[in-house]
Amino acid sequence: MNKLIYLGFAFFVMVFINQRSAIAQTIISIDTEAVTVCPAKPNQITLPIFTEFDCEQDSLFNVDPQNNEVWIKANLTVTEAYLKRQQPSALFVFGKMSSEVYLNGQRLGNNGTPSFLPAEEFSGDMDARFYIPPNVIKQGENEVIIHASSHHGFLLLENPIHFIGVSEYTQTGEYFKRDLLISVSLLGSMLLGCIYLITLAFKSEDKVTTMLALLMLTSASVQLFLEVSRVLFNYSYPFHDIRLIAIVVLSLIFGFSFLLLSLYKFKAANKKRWLTIAIPLTLVVVIVTTGFDGKSAMAILLPALISAMLTAYNYNHVKTRESLAYLIAYTLFVLTILSTFGSFNSMYFYYIVTGMMAFLIIKETTAFAYEKKRRRADEQQVIKLQLKLDQIAQKISPTKLQLNVAGKIEFIPVHDISYCKAAGDYVEIFMTDKRQSLFSGTLKSIEEQLPENFMKVHRSFIVNLEEVTSIAASSAGKSSSGTLVLTTGDEVPVSRRILPQVKGMIKGNIALR
Repeated sequence: MNKLIYLGFAFFVMVFINQRSAIAQTIISIDTEAVTVCPAKPNQITLPIFTEFDCEQDSLFNVDPQNNEVWIKANLTVTEAYLKRQQPSALFVFGKMSSEVYLNGQRLGNNGTPSFLPAEEFSGDMDARFYIPPNVIKQGENEVIIHASSHHGFLLLENPIHFIGVSEYTQTGEYFKRDLLISVSLLGSMLLGCIYLITLAFKSEDKVTTMLALLMLTSASVQLFLEVSRVLFNYSYPFHDIRLIAIVVLSLIFGFSFLLLSLYKFKAANKKRWLTIAIPLTLVVVIVTTGFDGKSAMAILLPALISAMLTAYNYNHVKTRESLAYLIAYTLFVLTILSTFGSFNSMYFYYIVTGMMAFLIIKETTAFAYEKKRRRADEQQVIKLQLKLDQIAQKISPTKLQLNVAGKIEFIPVHDISYCKAAGDYVEIFMTDKRQSLFSGTLKSIEEQLPENFMKVHRSFIVNLEEVTSIAASSAGKSSSGTLVLTTGDEVPVSRRILPQVKGMIKGNIALR
């Protein structure tokens, strides 16, 4: 199972790398480092000149239309090979803004209605496309002009514009499908892992760590779904703020669950003190960190770092192979987050999390298997103890049965009794030497006097199990489903309800002989 998990993870990595390289060749981006930005003038309806004193050149990712109205000019270099493909093209604009787009001086359309006043701006979609007529796009330098504003939403993003460029005319989600195959594969793996952990939680005695692992995997699964949702449907740009906040909250849930799991797993003392320090510290760092990628990374990095410290402390004291495995896994997890900090909220996050969750699931499975093995050994010990107690009880049980027969009291050796049968207000006693006795009373009163090797197998019969030689099929009425054959040759019916128990008792007695 462990090898299958790691092989599957390696397969997802290879698919992801190949898919990215195959799709990246079909997209042409604007020159993101040479963008001219001009503030919009009141009631401006014509294209700006872009040479005025208040215009400046900057990187696309520094352009900020939030609570503002701006004009953006950029160059787009189209190759001859791209034009020879003779397929419809579109200009794609991905960003938190409403926009109006021009290519080589011709208006392509608008996504929402940009405006200087919030009340006059109609929110556009987060991801927009604009069809390019074949006679508008040309080989070489193309001029892209975008009129943009972003007055809605409640977050100020560090990089509100994500991409501007040309590609084949298709749905905006197609641009993000370079990650879709690997995303869906990882999401499916995570959901299967959630189902497995739910099943394990019902069976395992250590439910706390299993449920915390489940909470970690669930939060990562929902976070990945939010990433995939950008492919599945297009949404207006104010919703992007909600999406980013949800991702950070889910990262915090993952991080705190990870820390709690480590505290319980390694039985750390003063759990409340650890949490009192770690939770406020993480929240403060997340709040002051700029950029939502950074916030998501810090929400997991700090709890993971504290967890790694706990594993180091635990290994220093116990020095077992298991504690060493946790120390190596946690340390690699922290180092991988640090090495991918700048792009943590991309697919790297889900590779890292999937690898860690695969490790934790393997460990939970191993612990459950050990627990199951130990429980089975304990059950065997209980069975042996019960048999021993039965043997002791057999030795100290009454050796004679006291009966009232015709006004007199008789004592019959218990080991001479083959079986007892209810007969109205009397009970018939059948002996191993074929003799019979009759006494007045109930079958229950005799059952209370008999030792453990006697069993009521039918509403009218009590049998000495040591006298049973076999069980045979029976057709003696609906109330019985089998017949006990005794050493005397007599046959006694067995009730269907207790037949399995009778079989078990007989096997037990045979085993004791």
